[in-house]
Order: sequence, then C-alpha cells, then structure tokens
Amino acid sequence: MLTATALPLSLPDDLIALQQQLLCADRAVGDYALAVRDRRRAAFPAPHQAVQRCTWAAAEQREFDRLWAEYERAGAALRAHPVLLRARVLGIEPAALQALRRATAGC
Repeated sequence: MLTATALPLSLPDDLIALQQQLLCADRAVGDYALAVRDRRRAAFPAPHQAVQRCTWAAAEQREFDRLWAEYERAGAALRAHPVLLRARVLGIEPAALQALRRATAGC
C-alpha cells in the first residue's frame, strides 16, 4: 500500500492494479490503431488511395471496438474504486489521481 504525501487517503495495491490495467488497455488501443494504420499504409501506398488507407475493414473495426470496450471497462472499474469515490467526496480527487499516476509511472 502506497501513501501519497499530503493525501489523507492511501493508495491500496488493488487501486494501483486497476490503474495499471487501465494503462495496459490504453496501450492496447493505441498499439492496435497504429498497427492498422501501418498495415493500411503498406497496402495502399499511392496518393490516390487515401480513402482506402483511411477506411478500416469490418474485422479491424470490430477488434478496435472490442479493445475500446475493455478500456472503458477498466476506466469504469478504476473510477468506482472506494478510495477514488472517497477522494471525490473529500474534494481531493485530482490530487489522488495525480498520486496514482505517479505510483504507476514506471509501468
């Protein structure tokens, strides 16, 4: 359990784990979008193929939607954690979120 300076709340390990899950989900969404972009650039390199480069296949969009839903679930789980709910009530949520980001900066 990590205690942040100047916070009347501690950051428990399960909250830090939820933040790490959110970061992983965010990274997965970004990595997938970049991979699709790179594949489509390689498949449609000509200037007149801009529409094809920017139009994702249905399977690509479904996978992106699945990853985005995981990201949304991870964010909802984090926001619903009792420590963050308490921080919101105390009016210190921004400071708690900053401390949480610092605690997971090396992830």
